[in-house]
Amino acid sequence: MSETAEPATAAQPNLAADDVLLSVRDLQVYFPIRSGVVFERQIGAVKAVDGVDLEVPRGATIGLVGESGCGKTTLGRAVLRLVEPTGGTVSFDGIDVHTLEGEDLRRMRRRMQMIFQDPMASLDPRQSIESVLTEPRRAHGIEVGETRTVPELLDLVGLPSSAAGRYPHEFSGGQRQRIGIARAIALDPDLIIADEPVSALDVSIQAQVVNLLEELQDRLGLTYVVIAHDLAVVRHIADVVAVMY
Repeated sequence: MSETAEPATAAQPNLAADDVLLSVRDLQVYFPIRSGVVFERQIGAVKAVDGVDLEVPRGATIGLVGESGCGKTTLGRAVLRLVEPTGGTVSFDGIDVHTLEGEDLRRMRRRMQMIFQDPMASLDPRQSIESVLTEPRRAHGIEVGETRTVPELLDLVGLPSSAAGRYPHEFSGGQRQRIGIARAIALDPDLIIADEPVSALDVSIQAQVVNLLEELQDRLGLTYVVIAHDLAVVRHIADVVAVMY
C-alpha cells in the first residue's frame, strides 16, 4: 500500500538510524542565470530543487512524483553528485556524500547507481554490450571475478548471453532498458535511482520492466528511488510516495 507524504518530503516515522540507507535534508540545487557578453554577471538563479527532505529505508522503494520541471531528475542527480548541490546534506549509510573526494567518493559510488530514462541515449552506440557491462568494473579498477560476469548479468535481466557481442541499435527499446539495468547492477550496488525507467517504452513493455525491477530487488536486496510521473507505475512498485511541487 502506498501513502502520500507531505510536499517534497517522504519520511518514515520512528525509523532507527540503521534502517535508513539514504537521508536527504533541506537539499537545494540552484542554477545561476548570467548576463553579459561572456556571461560574467549573475542576475538570478533557477531554484531547481529547494528545501527537499527525504528518507529512504533499506530495501524499500520510494516513488518520487511530480509534474514536469519540478526538479525530480535534478534531485536524483544531486544525490549521486552528478550535479553539485547549493545547500543541504545527503547522507548515504550515515556518511555525508558531499564531503567525499577522490578514492572515498569512488568507493561510495560503487554502492549508488542510476538507471536513465532514455536507454538509447544512455548507451554508447560504438560499444558492444559486453563493453558496456564491463566498463563499470574497469572504471573502478575491479579485477575479473570480483563481480558478476557478463553472461550472469544478462541472465539476471532476461537476455541471452549471445547479446554480449551485439550493439545497442540491434535491440528494441525494452531490451536496451534491460541492458541499462544490467549495467546499473554490475557493481552490486545498494541503492538504484531509476529516472523514469519505463516512460520511453511501449505500454506493453512497461509492465515487464517494472516486474524485472521488483524481481531484482527481491533477489539482490536493492533499495530504489523511482522517479516517475505515471501514478499507475508508482502505485504498482512503490512502498511510499513523495510528491514534489
